[in-house]
Amino acid sequence: MSTDTIKINVPVLARVEGEGALDLTIENRQITDLKLRIYEPPRYFEKFLEGRNYYDVPDTVARICGICPVAYQMSASQAIESIFDITVTPWIRSMRRVFYCGEWLQSHSLHIHLLAAPDFLSYNSAIEMSAQYGDEVRRGLKLQALGNDLITLFGARSVHPVGVKIGGFSRAPDQSKVDELLPRITAAKQDAVDLIHWLETLELPDDKQDFVSVALHHGDEYPLNEGRLMSDSGLDIPISEFENHFREMHVDHSTALHCLFDGKPYLVGPLARLNLNADQLPEEVKAVMQSLKTRFPSKNMFHSIIARAIEIHFALVEAERLLSSYQPTEEPCMKFEIKAGTGYGCTEAPRGFLWHRYDMDENGCVSKAVIVPPTSQNQPRIEQDLKDSLISFGLDNEKHDLQLHAEKVIRNYDPCISCATHFLNLKLMRDGVIENAEHTEAITTFKNIDLNKAAIIGIGSPNAGDELGWRMIDLLLQNNTMASLQQQGLSLLKLDRPGIALAEHIKRYDHVLVIDAMKSGEVNASFVSIDANQLSSTTSQLSSHEVGVIESTSLLASLQQLPEQLVIIGIADCRDEYVKKIVKMF
Repeated sequence: MSTDTIKINVPVLARVEGEGALDLTIENRQITDLKLRIYEPPRYFEKFLEGRNYYDVPDTVARICGICPVAYQMSASQAIESIFDITVTPWIRSMRRVFYCGEWLQSHSLHIHLLAAPDFLSYNSAIEMSAQYGDEVRRGLKLQALGNDLITLFGARSVHPVGVKIGGFSRAPDQSKVDELLPRITAAKQDAVDLIHWLETLELPDDKQDFVSVALHHGDEYPLNEGRLMSDSGLDIPISEFENHFREMHVDHSTALHCLFDGKPYLVGPLARLNLNADQLPEEVKAVMQSLKTRFPSKNMFHSIIARAIEIHFALVEAERLLSSYQPTEEPCMKFEIKAGTGYGCTEAPRGFLWHRYDMDENGCVSKAVIVPPTSQNQPRIEQDLKDSLISFGLDNEKHDLQLHAEKVIRNYDPCISCATHFLNLKLMRDGVIENAEHTEAITTFKNIDLNKAAIIGIGSPNAGDELGWRMIDLLLQNNTMASLQQQGLSLLKLDRPGIALAEHIKRYDHVLVIDAMKSGEVNASFVSIDANQLSSTTSQLSSHEVGVIESTSLLASLQQLPEQLVIIGIADCRDEYVKKIVKMF
């Protein structure tokens, strides 16, 4: 790759929960800047909980995530029950594990079959993949449906379940419902084994890295609802000491908090759990693992997809064990007295451990809540993984290959951004020019055109920092070459916040270059050039004006009145080098 600077901007991450973006800068074959940007507004669930009664908490936190409501309910219940000195019965404890197994089963199946596997098999979607791998996709959907049914067994519905109460469940499932599910669970175990062996046939990158795994650990069982926090670097603490070792912090490029363990990134999730807890798996699951060529503990993040499949097998084995001796109880919920205090809860969501802390007053109302989801914990690790993995992959690779590899890396973590894929519109910027997502030639220049039908339009206003489009026109007018082009018929215009009326100016010409100030901090570049064919709703974030370029371009396109050439330049400052770039375009 001949250029010294490459900028990759992914304005929208799709096929993940929530909204985010990726900015990457490569200079002289070195990654100098990498940001996983979370820009969706924070949802303030912690503040929503303040003043709420304890019995409101399980149903409220279930709304944080549509994929992992059980995890939020279980961590919250555990924390509040510790304040009220509630020790649940063995029946409640066992059924909570079954409830959680359902969530692992549906979440892992969704991720493997609909989000991750298409990447490794070079398909754009599971629908496209199903043409050749129809049996595999159907098997995945069947496993996911079984997980949803397990959640419904205790929660009355699979999305935002309502059966959880502080102290237990609203009711005990009927024996007949359990009897209907048990044969399906038993049969699905073979599906899980087949899934594991199928995933082993995928060509997963060999990308070993040095990272710290952190997860719950329980001496007698694979962790779900209980345990101490443990790492492969020596950590072994009760969950109440989380804040002594883990610190959340704000970063400029994200509305979601980042979390560090003793000042460094760390890994949570299925690979971390398996790395730390393989000995706690049932013998039936261990036997399958021993037949694999993939070995755990593993330092290859791409083995996460296999770890998820192993946990699917575990969830089925565990649910079968616990439901085989099922008997309804007359006491699905414990009696208790309301007390004031501080309580901690920590359980293993599909994506990693989920930590809650609640301060309750004497009336059983929340005075303060702290919720630390797994995705915010993994965010620094994702950024480090992207950097290390892309370097190992080779920064000289073509844009499409870099894009696909970055997608695979991020999807390994199955990020749930709203709790805190293929990408859309990945843009690779070379020397300040964004390349088309389908091919890599630079944007067409304005060579050999009729200058009488061409214009450069600078958009601005008298407001400080918003006059950059005007200033660029002034600098261009001082350039001798540009002055000559103007004499030959090229129009140079300065417009004051034209809004949608910009369309009226554009359609007068066959060749148009629009210059506008970018929103501060929106793009990791100070000079961005975009062809009209590349514009999307996300590109409006480049402009400092709320209405204008995108709306005008969309209007002209709908009326089939777009000029032959329309290029938008966004700038964060004015420099002589930008004048030279623009002059070269003509």
